[in-house]
Amino acid sequence: MTQQQVMNTSARSAVTPNQAFTHTVKIADPSATPVFGKKMILMRQVVGEELRRRRNEQGRTLRDVSRDAQVSLGYLSELERGQKEASSELLAAVCNALDTPLSSLLAGVSTEVARREAMMVDRYSTV
Repeated sequence: MTQQQVMNTSARSAVTPNQAFTHTVKIADPSATPVFGKKMILMRQVVGEELRRRRNEQGRTLRDVSRDAQVSLGYLSELERGQKEASSELLAAVCNALDTPLSSLLAGVSTEVARREAMMVDRYSTV
């Protein structure tokens, strides 16, 4: 593409190459955040609960899993409490430490989200 073609293309678009966009998202307290009068289901909370459930089923401590996953104890604790959003790499490391396939963890999360959605529908369908 020639420099003239680039300039013509830039002139036609509403955005110049030097413009930057910012987008701010405010994350509110999930217990106080209604969605059309309903509480929001947050994936980070469900993932954290599922990780904790599986760890407890194995009778393991946070310290054991954090050491095996090479994740700080504090960060793993925040994940389990739903205060931090886990990256795919971190989830893979924790699942590996728990000797649990990632697909199994995600299936458990999916089942729990579906259960909570059904409860919300039942609760708010008569409103």
